[in-house]
Amino acid sequence: MSDLSIRTAEPADIPRIAEIYRDARLLAYGGIVPDADVIASAAPDRPKWQELLADPDVSFFVAERGGQIVAMAIMEGTKLESLHVDPAAHGGGIGRSFLAFCRQHAGPGMELYCLAGNDRAIGFYRKAGMRQAEDVDQVIFGNVYPAHRFVYED
Repeated sequence: MSDLSIRTAEPADIPRIAEIYRDARLLAYGGIVPDADVIASAAPDRPKWQELLADPDVSFFVAERGGQIVAMAIMEGTKLESLHVDPAAHGGGIGRSFLAFCRQHAGPGMELYCLAGNDRAIGFYRKAGMRQAEDVDQVIFGNVYPAHRFVYED
């Protein structure tokens, strides 16, 4: 996607990042994670955002189209911790392009966890060539949920 630009996130981006994070997770996790937990975990004033920006072991990116942030991603080494696209921009290839960028950034062995029941994301990662490995637990806002580990076979 030629009109998509990806850059490192900045503190001024946090309100928009938090909005995308909240809206995408409400859509993806509906019926899996309580809405109140999703909303609380996405609060723009939550200290976690600033901690992630300041952590030298974390790569925090935003994707822009037309000067607007439309997606966000957080990576810790080869693990993609979070990749969310604004639901209003779904279906336009942003997620596919951003995932490819993250894979290139991570190098061999990129992995991620995806909640069980998040069927749209599971299909997306499979279509992108990732293999579902073992089942794992994922903690979201202090609660444990069943998830699947996805990997690229590099």
